Amino acid sequence: MKHFITGVCTEILTPFDENKEVDYDKLEQMIDWQMEKGIKTFFVNGLGAECQSLTFDEKLKVLECVKSRTKDDAKIMACSFENDLNLNKKLLKAYEDSNLADCYCITAPPFFKHTQDALFDFAGQLISFVDKPVYIYNCVQMGTLFEPYTIKRLYDKYSNFRGFKDASVSILNFMQCTLLIDPNEFDFLGGCDGLDGTMMLLGAVGCVSFMAVPFPTEMMDICKYGLSGEYKSCVKAQEKVLKIRNVVKKAPFNAAYIYAMKYGGGPVDMHSRMPIDQDFVSDEVKRELDELISELNN
Repeated sequence: MKHFITGVCTEILTPFDENKEVDYDKLEQMIDWQMEKGIKTFFVNGLGAECQSLTFDEKLKVLECVKSRTKDDAKIMACSFENDLNLNKKLLKAYEDSNLADCYCITAPPFFKHTQDALFDFAGQLISFVDKPVYIYNCVQMGTLFEPYTIKRLYDKYSNFRGFKDASVSILNFMQCTLLIDPNEFDFLGGCDGLDGTMMLLGAVGCVSFMAVPFPTEMMDICKYGLSGEYKSCVKAQEKVLKIRNVVKKAPFNAAYIYAMKYGGGPVDMHSRMPIDQDFVSDEVKRELDELISELNN
């Protein structure tokens, strides 16, 4: 089976202005810049995009905006991370009716611990609800992780279940999945920017990356070397990204990722919709990041 998604899929953030309104002009600039850098796939309305704060209509408008810039030159994975089954079906139906996305991504229900049987039923209802390829995002923020055998059960039953973004931060979990499902027949995708290189060398065919928002070239290097089996180069590229990630993680949520846009020539002066103290990078972190990027570029 030919892989549907390979390489870097940028988990695009949603830019907001100072009044916390979606800045669609900046979003267009960001997509254009990403494509100029070589990105061919976008992860839209994910957690990095602050989907929890976007309205239903905003999610559709963001998706429409991304599609208007990519046209047929990039694939779009539209995320449906709603609080319950019916809300997910409502959003997925809107995605299907609009025909703006090439595939979808779902995750476990949020907040409460669910059994594996509950996850199988929940995911199965959503996968079978649509015709296009569906991916699952194993996400620690949702409170429950899909176990390898649950992923295998879904793969065996639903032909349009095409891939898995593993952000469990567990290499053992990832390898257990690759033992159960042939990586040549399924799109295993890295989901943690600190581990993507390792996962590529163990069978992943790409990654969904938030680090690719400010650093698309660096993330593409990881995938390029991983896909070609160039172990040492892949590890070196991963180490570079990990050094950057260690610094940007010192600021709240995505604030330092937004600050870091200045290094590559992408749009700047963007904001989060979170409270002001979550949309803030200290001078100390800015200096540390500036010095690191200067060091890495020399």
